[in-house]
Amino acid sequence: MKSAWRASFPTDPLWNLRTREIAFGMLNSSHKILRDAGLFFRAENWSLPSVRQMCDKMRLIATWAVEQQMPHDLAAWAAEDWQDYLDHHALTSGTSTLANDVLTIRRLLDFAPLLTGGGLSEDPWPGKSAAEVAERTYTGELSTPSIPPAIWWPLLRAAWFYIDDMAPQILERRDQQAAAVAASAGIRHQTHRARDIDVKLAAWVQDPASLVPVHARDFRGYPAGTVMWSTLSLWLTGGVSQGVFKTGRDSGRHQMRRRMVQQLADAGRVRPVTAKEGRAALGVVDQPVRGRNRRPDDLDAQVKKWLADPANRIPVRRESSVHGPAGEPVWLTLESRVFGTVTRANVFTSGTARTRQRQQWVREAITEDRTDYIEDGDLEHALRMVRAACYVFIAALTLMRDSELQEIERNSIVEHYGSPAIASRKVKHDESRPRLKWWITEPVAQAVAVAERLSWHDSHIFATLAPPSGFLPEGTRGRAGFDAFRDIDFFIENINKTLDRTGLEPIPEGLVRPHMFRKTMAIITAQQPDGEIALGIQLKHAARRALANRVTGGYGRMDANWSKEFDNQLELAAARRLVELLKARRQGDPVAVGPGAARLHAGLDKVIKAMDSDPHLQAQIADERMQVSLLRDEFAQLHFGTINHCLWQASTAECQNQLPPEQRGKQPLLGACQPGKCRNSVLTLENAPYWIAEEGDLQDTLRRERLSPPRRESIEIRLTEVQSVTAQFANLQGAH
Repeated sequence: MKSAWRASFPTDPLWNLRTREIAFGMLNSSHKILRDAGLFFRAENWSLPSVRQMCDKMRLIATWAVEQQMPHDLAAWAAEDWQDYLDHHALTSGTSTLANDVLTIRRLLDFAPLLTGGGLSEDPWPGKSAAEVAERTYTGELSTPSIPPAIWWPLLRAAWFYIDDMAPQILERRDQQAAAVAASAGIRHQTHRARDIDVKLAAWVQDPASLVPVHARDFRGYPAGTVMWSTLSLWLTGGVSQGVFKTGRDSGRHQMRRRMVQQLADAGRVRPVTAKEGRAALGVVDQPVRGRNRRPDDLDAQVKKWLADPANRIPVRRESSVHGPAGEPVWLTLESRVFGTVTRANVFTSGTARTRQRQQWVREAITEDRTDYIEDGDLEHALRMVRAACYVFIAALTLMRDSELQEIERNSIVEHYGSPAIASRKVKHDESRPRLKWWITEPVAQAVAVAERLSWHDSHIFATLAPPSGFLPEGTRGRAGFDAFRDIDFFIENINKTLDRTGLEPIPEGLVRPHMFRKTMAIITAQQPDGEIALGIQLKHAARRALANRVTGGYGRMDANWSKEFDNQLELAAARRLVELLKARRQGDPVAVGPGAARLHAGLDKVIKAMDSDPHLQAQIADERMQVSLLRDEFAQLHFGTINHCLWQASTAECQNQLPPEQRGKQPLLGACQPGKCRNSVLTLENAPYWIAEEGDLQDTLRRERLSPPRRESIEIRLTEVQSVTAQFANLQGAH
């Protein structure tokens, strides 16, 4: 009876409210409240069974959301989160149940204006029906696309080029510049830190004897009584900076400093200072030693001394830009190297006769072995390229999620069951954030080492390129992690811009995102023996069923991007197995028997003739790669089997007779092959052991006395067929 129906609502208060609001809307589809919210549905209300089913589905979603600690705001959920719920539910549900799940999730979009706190902002599966989404989920087909092979291979090669070839030079230059900055700042670098300045200012303000320097009379637009901010700033920083109180800065720190000083001035604790007294009003203020404070003769001597050392490399602009032509020295960078300072003194660029003479000395000293090519914004640009290369390479070859990559810490290379591995935190669907291990190869370990050296962060290897600002609160370490997708786009764009210089192959245009590396490598791994088990372990999908769950199969399932790539790989593998047959055939010996042996011999002879008639190919006769290429072109449809091999040709294939007419001609059915009859069949010595073993088994069976006449007759017929093949193997063994 309908009066006995009951609906079960979620126990979570927020989900309970959402469910009741949707139920109200479904049972009152033309109510004024819905129309006022801009919702216009059919005139008929949804049926009670539909509402009850929606409540049950919402209860399951709510339970999963609470377990996974999903955000309360549904707009913060990504499409992948909803797909994760479906994947979870697919473990125990069929396609019809999953389709109803999709309809229920879409109710959160349909009734979004009515829901307290809002609902979904967009459809997680745009353009797909509930049945399509359910079928794809049930079969394990992931919505995540793979990276096409045309992008994958050149991208990985470019990443490795930066890791192995470019990173050592770039990081060495970074370290040299950091050393120059440290040497230039000296002890003053420590006193110029924001926290130290605040401490010094606070002590000065609390000293009853402290008086604020103010202008004694009007001076250059400043009225009498105005605080001498620049003078006070120079005193606090030891002569390094005039901007400690700079009015143009809106940071809370600068405003706080100005208020502290202004309160003293308002209280009358001031000391009028004339322009003549100037900075001496607060005592001795150290001035940093800059190039402009040195005598021209001393500067000339320093430049000559630096140029005389052949170990010193001269920075030269690699490409023309708005800052100068290609081949021109980068004068400011050179100045910092010569004088060990980052303070600009225009030692080479002031336009005087002296600076022109110094430029001439530099140009005369430039040789190829002393040239250090620099680009505009080169160092920061290059460091970002290295970071992107490390991320791409590690993501591609470990199958780690972006969240797991961003959690890699220093000293994370460990040994796991006797093989190198990298340790990190599993974040997704696991509030305990366990420390897990992913197996890696030596190149990946090298990429991790480069990323570790690049990072300034005290714990994580992936971080923003610059350390945290001195204006951050005490104890702040800055931000670990970065926006990987931006770096990937930046890396691909710049690789394609510098092809003429790097010699790398172009990376075709296409979308590449962090989660796509995981899907792509899973496809490649799944093609190997026991690939699903390996994927289950590396993807962290380990479950009781053969160490992998149903989602694993979805990751490893072949897609259109990679099917042709693996077809090519199969052709290459088949061609490599033919190389030894080609060598034997070159001696004039038969290498195969069976109905298709003549076709195989003719094809091998054709390849030999092509090699012998072309002087260029003849010179490379010992090059196995060249032979493989020729064999692949000649035997593109060759399929290797256990008991025979197939020179696939649909019109003569006996196996196709077992199929309905509409399914014939697509691919060979090696399990239904008739090796002794099919004109596509060839047999080599590789197949002989299986035939000889069968011949022996049949003879042993016939020796039994208690065989029925029909059974004995069928065995004798089969033995005759097998012996007709094994007799031919004797000819091959004699030839070899």
